[in-house]
Amino acid sequence: MKKGLTAVAVGLAAVTSLITLGGCAQNLQDTGNKIVSNAKSYFESEINYSGDLSKLKNDAVSYFNEELGLNNNANKSLEGTWKSEQGVNDWRWTFDGSNKCLLASKSENNSSEGTYSVDEAKKTVDICLNSWQSTLTFSYKLRQTLSDQYLELESDSQSYRLIREKTD
Repeated sequence: MKKGLTAVAVGLAAVTSLITLGGCAQNLQDTGNKIVSNAKSYFESEINYSGDLSKLKNDAVSYFNEELGLNNNANKSLEGTWKSEQGVNDWRWTFDGSNKCLLASKSENNSSEGTYSVDEAKKTVDICLNSWQSTLTFSYKLRQTLSDQYLELESDSQSYRLIREKTD
């Protein structure tokens, strides 16, 4: 008799659990649908999103390229390692072509990583190094001779006259 009651109790508990979990799953699904619906309404009203994911993706990529300067093709214009033209200063700038940069000095055993973004139309580059308090905007000039390429960076507080290091 005990075994029979135990089997009935276990069966009843299983059915109750399934009903409860089924109800929870339905509540979760309803909540998820509401969240998606609200997000879609927000996108439609705020950024003219009409259900076309490729448009949303393209808009996001454009935003990052134009507003944040991330992964923009203009960053390639400074790509490479540049050293000071003056022999006494061994500071080197390295720009990776996307948005990461490094300023390093062997003699001072010092380096700082950061990010950068080039605006070719304005001929400026925004540089934010981890060791700086804020982003600095430099005007830049690139010039090419028969044998070398030069980069001048000028801000209100700093300036650099650099020559591109040659790669083998």
